[in-house]
Amino acid sequence: MSGFLKIILRPLEIYILSIAFIFTTAFDRNLDLENVDQTPVRDLLEIIHSTLQFFTEFEGFIGSVLLIFQFILIVWIMLGQKARLATDIFSVILSFCWILELVSMNLLLVSPILDPIFLLVELVLFIPIILLGFSWWYWRLNHQNRMGLGKESISFDDNPTAMSYFIKTACIAVNDTTEHGVCRTDTAKLIRIVNGLVVMDVFGLTLSRAVGLVIL
Repeated sequence: MSGFLKIILRPLEIYILSIAFIFTTAFDRNLDLENVDQTPVRDLLEIIHSTLQFFTEFEGFIGSVLLIFQFILIVWIMLGQKARLATDIFSVILSFCWILELVSMNLLLVSPILDPIFLLVELVLFIPIILLGFSWWYWRLNHQNRMGLGKESISFDDNPTAMSYFIKTACIAVNDTTEHGVCRTDTAKLIRIVNGLVVMDVFGLTLSRAVGLVIL
């Protein structure tokens, strides 16, 4: 049974990215611009919304291809095959969508919102994207080291698990420690800075605006 479980868990990386993809799709589906008053900012939001639909609409060609692609990757990796390049390509596409959604959140901050609950729901859907997205990037930075091909980008007290990188993202406000992972390379430090800025942006500005709208 343990052998079967190991086979099932082989594509753990794809499972995590697929969950992030689900939240990415949900964010776009909930991006109902009828809740935003007509302004030039709304025109930008409509462009971003159309771009996101290109990747997340399962009824469309690219969206359906990405969905099928995930299932193929899962089966391929379960069979013991390598899929590093394919996984990275999928991750880059997802990261592009996450950047667009981050821009959307900031545009919503300066837009007249007709339904205050709308912004709160978008925030709730975006939080898992932040956590899973940056967790994957931290994990990916250490991949070469795990393969014995490069130096450690992020060091921990003990051998890190997938959860270690998730905790690293969740504890971004905590100073670098070997318990939560110390960023050793410039790339890792840059990712941590971006992670911190996104958290301050989303949890600070967006949450305060959303709560303020609800109270009003």
